[in-house]
Amino acid sequence: MEVNPLSMPAQIAVADDAEATDFNAGENNMSYLTSSHSTLLPWAQNNLVDIHDGPAQTDATNMFWHIPKAGGTTAKQLYQCMGKTLTIRIGIDPRHGHDQTDEIVVFPPIAGKDWKTVNVDTTIRPGIVRAKKMGLVQSRTADLIFTMEPAFAGEQLFDPQNKGRIMALFRNPVDRLVSKFYYLQTATWERTYKPEWKDMTIVEWAELPSEDENFMVRKLSGKRFSEPVNEMDLILAKEFLRQRVVVGLMGEMTESFRRFNIAMNVDVQEERNRRCVEEYFGVKDADSGVKNSNKHPKVVEGSPEWRALAKKNHLDIILYSYAERLFEEQKQIIDSYTAQDSENKQQESVEERNEPQPIVEVIHRKL
Repeated sequence: MEVNPLSMPAQIAVADDAEATDFNAGENNMSYLTSSHSTLLPWAQNNLVDIHDGPAQTDATNMFWHIPKAGGTTAKQLYQCMGKTLTIRIGIDPRHGHDQTDEIVVFPPIAGKDWKTVNVDTTIRPGIVRAKKMGLVQSRTADLIFTMEPAFAGEQLFDPQNKGRIMALFRNPVDRLVSKFYYLQTATWERTYKPEWKDMTIVEWAELPSEDENFMVRKLSGKRFSEPVNEMDLILAKEFLRQRVVVGLMGEMTESFRRFNIAMNVDVQEERNRRCVEEYFGVKDADSGVKNSNKHPKVVEGSPEWRALAKKNHLDIILYSYAERLFEEQKQIIDSYTAQDSENKQQESVEERNEPQPIVEVIHRKL
């Protein structure tokens, strides 16, 4: 029996539908994107647009889930280059004088640059709560909301009348963690700078309690570090990706951002946008992350270091494999957005031609 997750508690819906929704089995015999089963939580069902609905069909606010060390900084830099309005941490920097204001303020945070930000910080939970009270989404001021809390932001910021479209870049969890391990050893400018990691091996580091353990599944389930995640959370995370997320891969940066631009209705033929795309994804930098790379030793799959990290992040590894499959299947879906846009424009043209012409009254005066 198919269960409607909107009509009963989420735990029951997940339990009854778990076997049908676990696509690890028989994945070669079905398309992930055409399954009729759903275990979406009510807020995800109601507040976010479906992956099949393009920008021409929905007036949604775009949100980017920034997974640390997975290309999120490149996303910020690209859309800053295009002059977009982004919600990032700099918006509440006290130096700008808008951090205590209760009203939405849009402003350029860097002199000489025309990209803008908003006086909210949607990357963290307290900032998301504040942005909700201020009516960020309803104000329609942001071109792209950045967050590290996709479930919390999706539930709090959006509603059925003001929906969101979410996109994200994914990276192999072990590679992402190795990058973070080496990066924070030297990143003195980061608030999370960890010079003590220089004296540790990756195996020793992997044994420490960490908020990065199954990070992606945890964030998509909305659970905090103190709350354990399990296979049911993995099922919910898979469904969330399948039905609501425009999936990108860090190893496919050029194609990923081509899809993000389509989903955001960015005209890459416009001269400025075209130059920005070429700057970040030209021949030299295509799919390499050169613009924001962090050089470090590689960890070979199957090595003790790789096994130590993989063991603690087994749910994330399953989810990443699933995201890779979705990336392949979503190409046709995202490309169909342009067809939807063309159909809408054609319909608007027909309607304009069929509109009755205004009657011009000619008044003859007797001279």
